[in-house]
Amino acid sequence: MKNNIKRRDFIKKAGVAGVGVASASTLSSPSIAGGHQEWILVSAFGKAGLLGQAIQAFADNINTYSDKLNIKVYHAGELVPGLEALDAVRSGAAQAAYGAPYYWTNVSDAIEFVATSPFGMNAMEQNAWCYYGGGIEAADKIYNALGLKFLPLGNTGNQMGGWFNKEINTPSDYNGLKMRMPGLGGRTIEKLGATPVLLAGPDVLPSLSSGAVDAAEWICPAADLGAGLYQAAKYYYGPGWHEPSTLLDLSIDLASWEKLDSSTRGLVDDMTKSFNMTVFSRFQAANGPALQKLLNEHNVQLKKFPDEVLIALGNAAGEVVSERGSINSETKAICNHLLSFRKNIMDWSTKGESEFARIRNLSFKYPDSV
Repeated sequence: MKNNIKRRDFIKKAGVAGVGVASASTLSSPSIAGGHQEWILVSAFGKAGLLGQAIQAFADNINTYSDKLNIKVYHAGELVPGLEALDAVRSGAAQAAYGAPYYWTNVSDAIEFVATSPFGMNAMEQNAWCYYGGGIEAADKIYNALGLKFLPLGNTGNQMGGWFNKEINTPSDYNGLKMRMPGLGGRTIEKLGATPVLLAGPDVLPSLSSGAVDAAEWICPAADLGAGLYQAAKYYYGPGWHEPSTLLDLSIDLASWEKLDSSTRGLVDDMTKSFNMTVFSRFQAANGPALQKLLNEHNVQLKKFPDEVLIALGNAAGEVVSERGSINSETKAICNHLLSFRKNIMDWSTKGESEFARIRNLSFKYPDSV
């Protein structure tokens, strides 16, 4: 464990930051009168976006269907800054956090692998890994060691390659670039001479607009449109090699989780599965119209990374995965677990899903409506 924030220090810090913390009692251990628990859930995401809406709906559903658990959601900046959500749980100030595993690299070298890997698995493959490939159990070994219970709670699907104010024609165009890109993808562009910057969602547009970063990736057309990133950059690049999918995590204080009765744990588990698919499906449904709006109404220039650039990024990503996966026994275990599943599923995905995507674009007549 790399981080050991004391609860009193955390609350003091939150109060100094202007967060509405009335007293220590409001952030105490969950009330368990008669087996009932009151949880605080802190999110790394803003209230207005799809992810903010999703975590609020998740909590509302738990509160509706359970008489043993009530969850109060605090969105990014309402109680703590977004990137400190997991710190709040580990300090005892909250019982659950919602974010992306690569946000929590301050506490674990292995945890970022749970989120995604550049040139790794797509969302369907990643869900298969979680539910039928032992992925949740493999991730839980990391989370349990931190005093946490891990549950998948959403997937963005494939992300776009980023917003730039200059064209990316060769690998050298990354040299000297300061770019918002978290996780293993950020470590990959660093191999090409870029400086990766980790920013929470609400900070991306201001940083890109001010020139604090030269380029930025956020999520996908639906989220990028909502974040207004088209206002600060004119080139929108794809495909999203760095995050072919991104698994979002519900990180629960392990002691609070274990105090729930089995039926309530079952409800939470089922609800996370439901919202895992809900988040992914909403992104997929919204991305097409959002992309057209970016192109047709905001005059965004959609660009493709040249193969030369993608090959250079792929080679750099391979180095990063090997290096980060070899840090210790924990990183080696999760990395090898993921790489083994990726290797086994890639053959089917290429011959099935990818080949279908190719043939669907062949030049035959097919109606747009009837």
